[in-house]
Amino acid sequence: MEALVGRLRTLIDTCWDSFSAKVGGELITINKEASMQLQFAYILKNSIDLIIYHQDETLEIELETGIPINGRMRECDIVMQITKGTQKAYLPIEMKCYKELASSGGKRGATDIFFKDVYVDLELLESYAKNESYIQGIQLVMTDFERIPFPKVRKGKFWDYDISDTKSITDGIHLMTPIGGFEVDIKLQGSYEFKWTTSGTYYFLKLENMK
Repeated sequence: MEALVGRLRTLIDTCWDSFSAKVGGELITINKEASMQLQFAYILKNSIDLIIYHQDETLEIELETGIPINGRMRECDIVMQITKGTQKAYLPIEMKCYKELASSGGKRGATDIFFKDVYVDLELLESYAKNESYIQGIQLVMTDFERIPFPKVRKGKFWDYDISDTKSITDGIHLMTPIGGFEVDIKLQGSYEFKWTTSGTYYFLKLENMK
């Protein structure tokens, strides 16, 4: 099982690089998170056979899968079901997309909520991993708004939720700064490095717990 999980993580990296390059090269058009999810899942699904080496190995993709967290169900964007013989494991993937312009052509706004929601997803991934058979998941983020990964200035309380390039978290963080008029209470226990890559006019980020 460990070897198969390792191959899957490597494949996800490769598919994310391919997805990023295709979006940057304008071969794939992403309007919002739903299209990001479907396009990435398509690339991943069509690459799975490359890492199946034995008859007792299977990998299946599930979209919008419910996962129990503290007595309630939360929908995860993508869950990889991993089977090796009689062993079974699940690797969750959460995704976030922010485009500077809405489909109407106007400025989207709500950047502060997007920043906060990246941290919400990291908290969810840590919570998923506490369920039986679930392993540490991955978060995939994309944007065309350069000031998110590479800000020229940092103004406003939402920078407590900094996700810019070179940001790092060591051994967790507790965030309580209100966003959008709502109270926030996010607790992370893991360690993360924010390393953005650029393709065309888009920026891409992959996050996973390094602990």
